[in-house]
Amino acid sequence: MTYILRAYVAGLAAIAFPAMAAAAGITYDCDTAADHFSELVLPSGSVPFTVSGNVKLNTLAGSKKFAPVTRVQIVDPAAPGQQPSAAAGFSLGALPMDAKKSPTGEAVVQMLSYSVNGKDDEFLPMSVMTKPGTVQPFVLTYDGSTVAVTLGKETKSIPMKAAAPALRIMCSTGEFLFTDLTVAPGR
Repeated sequence: MTYILRAYVAGLAAIAFPAMAAAAGITYDCDTAADHFSELVLPSGSVPFTVSGNVKLNTLAGSKKFAPVTRVQIVDPAAPGQQPSAAAGFSLGALPMDAKKSPTGEAVVQMLSYSVNGKDDEFLPMSVMTKPGTVQPFVLTYDGSTVAVTLGKETKSIPMKAAAPALRIMCSTGEFLFTDLTVAPGR
């Protein structure tokens, strides 16, 4: 009887756990010192594809030159340390401030922006109301001509062409924790 029960439980685990493991994604702790940056570039495989996960601001590294920021982008890859020629996604940044003047009462304000080539960012005004350290779910979908970026209930489509699209995660001057990060074929 014990053998049959074990075999039954093992059979259920074999069916249930691969699906759960595939859905969970990876964890990436992007942690950099003040005035430094780190980047991770992952190949996407075939087009279309979808990137999903969560990001959370953990800590700020004090800097007088750079604000703590992370960018999650679909890119046409460049040499390590160089800006890609085409990029679309979002950024999560943070700034220290007087807690008495902060909309959340915290000594830090965090901000979300849609990001196009790391220059033409479109700030999401309500994002400053989010308490720093709140987990931010995201989805980026690339179909070969457009990156659709979903942050919470907001979605923006950004035109972009990439010869060899990849996922680029960059962070600077702080620690940003990525969880449940997946790159999956299809939409």
